[in-house]
Amino acid sequence: MHTVVALAVAAVTALHPAPDLGRQVLAPNDGWAAAEGGTTGGSADRRAVTVRTRDELAAAVAGNEPKIVYVEGSLNAGSRTCADYAVPEYDLQKYLEAYDPAHWTGPAAGPLEEARKASAANQRQDVVITIGSNTTLVGRRGASLTGLGLMIDKADNVIVRNLAVHDAYDCFPVWSGGDWKTDYDNLMVSESTHVWVDHVTLTDGDRPDQAEPFYFGKRFLHHDGLLDVVRGSDLVTISWSVFAGHDKSLLWGNTDNPEHDAGKLRITLHHNLLSGLNQRAPRVRHGQVHVYNNAYVVPAGAEYQYSWGVGVNSAIYAQNNTFSGTTPEKIIYGWGGTAIHEEGTLVNGRPVDVLAAYNAVKDPDLGSDVGWAPSLHGRVDPARAVPALVKARAGAGRIS
Repeated sequence: MHTVVALAVAAVTALHPAPDLGRQVLAPNDGWAAAEGGTTGGSADRRAVTVRTRDELAAAVAGNEPKIVYVEGSLNAGSRTCADYAVPEYDLQKYLEAYDPAHWTGPAAGPLEEARKASAANQRQDVVITIGSNTTLVGRRGASLTGLGLMIDKADNVIVRNLAVHDAYDCFPVWSGGDWKTDYDNLMVSESTHVWVDHVTLTDGDRPDQAEPFYFGKRFLHHDGLLDVVRGSDLVTISWSVFAGHDKSLLWGNTDNPEHDAGKLRITLHHNLLSGLNQRAPRVRHGQVHVYNNAYVVPAGAEYQYSWGVGVNSAIYAQNNTFSGTTPEKIIYGWGGTAIHEEGTLVNGRPVDVLAAYNAVKDPDLGSDVGWAPSLHGRVDPARAVPALVKARAGAGRIS
């Protein structure tokens, strides 16, 4: 009987082989990345390459010619530690003593700060992987990157799918503006267009910032963003992914200055699980951002601040999202914007007007007219179906 079943499965597989993820392109209506010509990545290339080391990956995704790159296994930045990257003049304890706000004002400057910068430059050479235009990057089953950060910089037409990226760890945070600032996002989209990020899992790995000490009254952060979209990037779709256990998570628009961002930063976020994110999920400036069918989970004891950051000139259109573990008035935060459209939100299983909840406790009030309505999107599922959908299907390893 087992032999008959196996033969039947083999026959079906032969007739209907599993799709090659490297050849797939974004569906015509799947969010902002489908606009103005769509997103096809490296599907035009007849060849494909499989990489198994950090250096192979860096070489394979460089350049702007069409290319399909598969990641196999667990890749990391190498065997060097933070101590290996540090120049002899850098010492954390001396750094803390020198820039203690009790006697130092303004950003860090001087020999110790120069030593920190030199140490950081050493680390950066190993951490950052820059992806060129016309690239499809796909993880094979179980593929992951640890201690690495992907940067889509000055590129067009890029697809990243089915890949886990953990712990883009900055060994050398800087004290600036009354807070600890860090480098390295798990994934950054900078000055780039037509980007589709799908079925990825982004986390801090085994070194969560929540476990770090406080210096100068602020958490000593070692991670920057999980997925930042900045510097005039445009036409981005982020779908069926998991973002977990992070502080400053999704920053879309890194300046209030409209010079490079006005009319850009058009982004769609749908069918994602956002769990244990303290803030910026997303925080938006300038862009028309469609946020629909996402499940937000706030664990007990989390340092949760807000999810939707309404920044300058932002136009967030939120539909049928769900939240658990928080209260309605905390979901939105005003960062100089004037409006957010929000509908169909469930909070702890109950329908809630979270904009009204925000306006009841915050001043000035935010309006609900953002001046646009999304037209490029797939089915908008009922909010009650969203948690089960994303639990079953979101994240790396859920497609093959």
